[in-house]
Amino acid sequence: MLIKIISIGSPPSSSVNSLIDEYTSRVNTFTKIEWVNHQIKSKEKNIILKKELEAKKILSSINKNSFVIALDENGQSYNSCTFSNFLEQTMMHHSEIIFLIGGADGLSKDILEKCSKVISLSNLTFPHQLVKVLIIEQIYRGFSIINNLPYHRE
Repeated sequence: MLIKIISIGSPPSSSVNSLIDEYTSRVNTFTKIEWVNHQIKSKEKNIILKKELEAKKILSSINKNSFVIALDENGQSYNSCTFSNFLEQTMMHHSEIIFLIGGADGLSKDILEKCSKVISLSNLTFPHQLVKVLIIEQIYRGFSIINNLPYHRE
């Protein structure tokens, strides 16, 4: 099983990266995590064209048989228990799950339409660096729930 997290934007700061590394190492006891970050060096002002450039980079990192999940504020909301259930069910049917984190302007409509699922981490909007921490922590929390570890409390 492989979980790949693909993001657009600058690399995280050292403080954010230490949190990402901490949770990544925890998740690695259950499954392999792969991080892919694409920096787009474009002076494009048109948001639609900018998103199209980002979409091409994202699509180049996706395998056809992967279950692709876009993170978008308009996606389906989960609590931690239902997310862990969703994660467990998805792992039963797919050998690779990909989470997509868009750039400052979000993901293109084309990418969102091609995804297997679109989920929201919150009704709030977060910077993409913080989203990296949130998603890896929720993936770890999901595995903790699946494996009956005491990390998650209700």
